[in-house]
Amino acid sequence: MLILDTIFVVLHILFGLGSFIGSLLLVWGFKETFQTLTAIQKSGIILTVISLFATIAVTMFSKGNVLLAILFVLLGGITCAALGKKKTA
Repeated sequence: MLILDTIFVVLHILFGLGSFIGSLLLVWGFKETFQTLTAIQKSGIILTVISLFATIAVTMFSKGNVLLAILFVLLGGITCAALGKKKTA
């Protein structure tokens, strides 16, 4: 049973890292054209980013690492702010 638990923990970490990296790539990929997207598309991207960073922050906080939780909240806010920033020509 211990081996199965370890496999699930490792998979959880790998999928979590994949989601985290995917969220950052999503923001990076749309940063130039974000303002041209529809409200539904913008909402979907923002909700994805906020949810992912909030999930990581809650997990860190629940494990007693308040500093990392605060860091992920700040990173999520900065990421969303980068999307909302209007491009200057």
